[in-house]
Amino acid sequence: MMIRQSFIFLDGIGTVRERRLWEKGILSWKNFLESKKIKGIPEKRKSILDREIEEADFNLNRLASSFFFMRLPRREHWRLFSEFREHACFIDIETTGLSAERNDITVVGVYNGREYKSFIKDINLEEESLKRELEKYPLIITFYGSAFDIPFLRKKFPTLSFEKPHIDLCFTSRRIGLSGGLKRIEEGLGLEREGDIKGMSGFDAVRLWKKWEVYRDRRALETLVEYNRIDVENLSPIAEHVYEELKKAVFADFV
Repeated sequence: MMIRQSFIFLDGIGTVRERRLWEKGILSWKNFLESKKIKGIPEKRKSILDREIEEADFNLNRLASSFFFMRLPRREHWRLFSEFREHACFIDIETTGLSAERNDITVVGVYNGREYKSFIKDINLEEESLKRELEKYPLIITFYGSAFDIPFLRKKFPTLSFEKPHIDLCFTSRRIGLSGGLKRIEEGLGLEREGDIKGMSGFDAVRLWKKWEVYRDRRALETLVEYNRIDVENLSPIAEHVYEELKKAVFADFV
């Protein structure tokens, strides 16, 4: 539960001061609140920080992730994963190209760790239905979504809100030495793809959509949706691995 061991969302506390707290044995919110005095923190300042932690605890118990959205540095949103994993959604989109200005979204895949839902262009991909689905989740997880999926979705569906914590596994993975695209990271973690989608790429996804759009090739559409499903479902074990490894890297010296 890394977020309950974190202090960098507090006013005036950065990674250096957070580490100093850990070095003093203040390893959790509970430790902080139970300590009457902490060296280097004046009594009045301690009282203010106590209230901030109590407010954080209240919001965390309510799964009110919006509290942490602006307070927690974006590159540290991964710290929320343990508390929110059962309430998070993984998102992946397929498109007709790389430009949100010129190209279309063909499939939006949403996975909550238990159920996969596909929203398909000209079938069930509608702004309101997608909005209702995404509003259920206080945390979103993507791979390169901050640079691709989310800007694309914002452009095509302006009423969608992404003012909530977002873990982009593309960038968090790099912090533990996992680089490259999604398929390369999957291979590194032993996640294998099988059948028609093995070896497929985003360019193949564009080709499959064209076969469906022009020739109404049902098999092509089914393969495209299956490709998207595997893309988004594989984000879950990657997120688990990245969270555990980052937690070790950040906090292991103090356990």
